[in-house]
Amino acid sequence: MSNKRKVVIICGPTSSGKTGVALQLAKELNEANVLSVDSRQVYQGLDIVTGKDTPKNLPKNIKIFGQGIISPDKVTNLAEFERYANEVIDSSINSNTPLIVVGGTGLYLKAITENLSDIIIPPNQKLRKTLDKLPLSKLQEKLKQVNPEKFSSLNRSDFMNPRRLIRAIEVSQSKDVRPEGGLKKQDVEYIWIGLMPDKDTLRKNIRDRVISRIDQGALEEVKALTKKISNHNSPLLSSLGLSRIIEFLNKKISLPELISLWTGDEVDYARRQVVWFKKQPGIIWYDKDTDKKKLVEELKKYYINVK
Repeated sequence: MSNKRKVVIICGPTSSGKTGVALQLAKELNEANVLSVDSRQVYQGLDIVTGKDTPKNLPKNIKIFGQGIISPDKVTNLAEFERYANEVIDSSINSNTPLIVVGGTGLYLKAITENLSDIIIPPNQKLRKTLDKLPLSKLQEKLKQVNPEKFSSLNRSDFMNPRRLIRAIEVSQSKDVRPEGGLKKQDVEYIWIGLMPDKDTLRKNIRDRVISRIDQGALEEVKALTKKISNHNSPLLSSLGLSRIIEFLNKKISLPELISLWTGDEVDYARRQVVWFKKQPGIIWYDKDTDKKKLVEELKKYYINVK
């Protein structure tokens, strides 16, 4: 029997009910850490538009991580989130606290459960400027020196591509690794659970959610954010719904058009999420007919040896 600590990941497209299941599971466990994995919810200032569905009366013994941790003016990246998530995972495991991971940003989920060093290591602009001056043959020699194994694994396309050679050298020389003493990814067994409503149900859920966000104050939230944010390159500004709300505030579209266009954008995003998740092996899928209470009871078994 495996001694690895089991952690449930609840994934799926937007508006599939992931957060509700995760929070219900946390309540059933009486104590839990919930790690939200969403590339927009990490930012502050757009809680309603990005759908941070956190109840105000959440029990004190349930803690949510990964939401509102980055200033809206800051540009973060996958590497930074991976480090943050690993700290939450390590802390939860070391304190014997049940951990539930929930989210729809597939690449972020993949980064914290697998070794994706080529993706999570940020660009080294200083090194790139130096390498850009070298001819192809020198780049090949450089990679062979710093990482012979990587060099020998290159196909002809990569071998003849200066950009890919520079990136390979950059990754090979990076010191951006986890501190010693942390848990290794192989010490944790992730149980991937996917929620997949049918297309009609998903579209209805998305439209209802868009209307709910507007009722909750999404328009006022966007007004406040655009007044105080100074970094116009912030990824937060590309959040779904924001550009449509700005169009409405500038009187370029009507309220019904706002609802329709925002819903359409979210449906398109959900479709891309479905395509991505369906390509990932090992996800246990549940459809719209799944009894959520029974699902939560089923998921509790993975935490039988935790507190």
